[in-house]
Amino acid sequence: MKTIHIFNPAAGNGIKDNLPENHYLTKSAGDCRHFVAETCRENPETHFVVHGGDGTLNEAVSGIIESDAGKTAHLTVIPAGSGNDTVKSLNAMAGDDFFIDLYDCNGRYGINMINIGFDCNVAASASGFKKKYGIAGSLSYILGVFSEFFKPFGWHFKISATLADGSLWETEDDCLLCCVCNGQWCGGGFHTSPPSDMTDGVLELMLVKKVSRLKFLTLIGKYKAGELIDPKTKEVIPSLAHLVTYKRITALKMEGAPQLCLDGEIVQEHSAEIRILPHAMQYQKSETVIETV
Repeated sequence: MKTIHIFNPAAGNGIKDNLPENHYLTKSAGDCRHFVAETCRENPETHFVVHGGDGTLNEAVSGIIESDAGKTAHLTVIPAGSGNDTVKSLNAMAGDDFFIDLYDCNGRYGINMINIGFDCNVAASASGFKKKYGIAGSLSYILGVFSEFFKPFGWHFKISATLADGSLWETEDDCLLCCVCNGQWCGGGFHTSPPSDMTDGVLELMLVKKVSRLKFLTLIGKYKAGELIDPKTKEVIPSLAHLVTYKRITALKMEGAPQLCLDGEIVQEHSAEIRILPHAMQYQKSETVIETV
C-alpha cells in the first residue's frame, strides 16, 4: 500500500523540516479534498497520513468517500492544527486499525461534529481572530466565546430526528445551541459529548434551550468539561434535564439554523439534513504517541 503524507502549510503548527519523500503540500481550501479523491480513483488502496487540523482532515475524509474508497483507503492523522479535536476521539478508540462512522450533512461528508447556534458562531469568531490577529488554538475559541456572549443569541429550531431504536422524535423550541456528535470534542478542547463513540453506528444529539446570560455563565464551565452528561447513565444530569436534551440518533432534519459548522468549517446554510454513515472508512492510528489531554 502506497503511503502519501499530506501537509497543510496554513495549519496551526506550520510545516516542519525534513519532509518525507512521498508528500503533498496543499495549495488552497478544497485542494486536499480534490487531491485525495483523484489519488483514490487511480489507487483506491492509498494510505493518507494527514498532517493538519480538523479542516484538513475533513477534506481528506470527503475525498475518500466521494471517490468510493472508504473500504480500501486508509487514513491517519498527525495533529498540526489549531483545535485538533477529532484526533482526541480517534486516539481513545480501542485497537490500532478500525472502521469508523462518518456523517452526511446536506451532501457534505464529515467525521467529527456539526455545531449549530452559539457553538457555530463561536467557531466563526475564532476563525476571525486567527485570520485577523494570528491568534490560534484554544485561546481563539475562548475569545470567540466572549465575543459571542455579548451578541444576541437564541434561535428557533424545528427538529425531527430518527432515534437509535428507530422511533421518531420531534421538538420545536428557542435554543442556544444544537450539536450533532460523532466525536466527543470540539472548539479546541470542549468535551461536548463524552459518550460519543465513532464506531457504534449512531450520532449523539445535544440540544440546549435558550437561557439568560447569567445562566449561561453557570453552564459554560460544565459544558467545556463534559459535565452536562452523567458518566454512569450517559444521560443529562438531573438538575439540568429541563434545559438540556441528549438523544442517540441515526438521522435528523432541522430548520432555523443561523449557519452551520461542519468539523470547524462554516457553511452558510439555514437547514440541515443529517444521517450517519456506519463504518464508512478505515482509520489507522499513528505510531507517534500523541497526548490527547
